Amino acid sequence: MCSDAKRQHVELVKDRRMFDQRITKLNDECEKLMMAKFGRVIALEELETITVNQQLEEVKDKLSTVESERAADLRLWNVRTVIEGAYRAKSLN
Repeated sequence: MCSDAKRQHVELVKDRRMFDQRITKLNDECEKLMMAKFGRVIALEELETITVNQQLEEVKDKLSTVESERAADLRLWNVRTVIEGAYRAKSLN
């Protein structure tokens, strides 16, 4: 039983070493890609903020477009209401 635990411990230590090496390799590759794309190493949190801000700006633009369309619709309905009111008033006289 003790030898099983020891063997498992040795395997876990080897796995950890292997994963540490893999993480180091991936971090290096990530930094190289950032240098190629941005000219400097950027914190991932900063990249996430940029992505979120772009999405936020896209939503704001869409909202602005929809608001403009609805404002135009409202003006049209106001004009129609005024014209209908004038027509009804004229037909009553």
